Amino acid sequence: MIEMYRFIILIAAIGFAWVGYKKTWYPVWALLFNIIVAIYLGVMTAPQIVDNLPIIRMCLGSFAYAGSMLMIAAIFFSVAQFLTFRYLTAVYCVSFPSPLNSIGAAVLGFFAGAAIAGFAIFLINISPPAGLKAVGFFTGARLSQEKANGVVRKTCGFVHDISLQSPSAGVSKQMEKIVNGWRQNDANAAPVRRRLTPIP
Repeated sequence: MIEMYRFIILIAAIGFAWVGYKKTWYPVWALLFNIIVAIYLGVMTAPQIVDNLPIIRMCLGSFAYAGSMLMIAAIFFSVAQFLTFRYLTAVYCVSFPSPLNSIGAAVLGFFAGAAIAGFAIFLINISPPAGLKAVGFFTGARLSQEKANGVVRKTCGFVHDISLQSPSAGVSKQMEKIVNGWRQNDANAAPVRRRLTPIP
């Protein structure tokens, strides 16, 4: 029996593959690029920002990591997609062979859908609702959650590799930090909370 998270990722991937098939290779490639870079930036920068700004954890609590990653990824994707459409895909018409514009675009769309669904499941896995039975039905047991997180791990590893940075061990360490540290209590935010509390 297929695990539910795999089914969710597969459905999202097929849906985006159909969207890609209806478009052409160039704009779908730009979409996929913006998606994977947005996920990478969210995963690799948000935890450091949260750890250095306790006020974020004070405001968001256990949602600090997930909320910050989602916000950074969403902001970058929105800006990048706007600029891409404004100055590239809506301006230049790049001609490719018909199979690449149909099948090739569908393949790119498939990966885009899988990346988005995998990122969404990852955010659920590091959020307080992850302990609820209703959420567990979709994300599965702990082992399944770790496998589901593999989509984000591979996405970030791919971007890390093509950006010619140091070996992708940094991605593994970051993923481990997120998975193990997102439940951290508000102890780091307590001093900030006391400073912000008005004196009677």
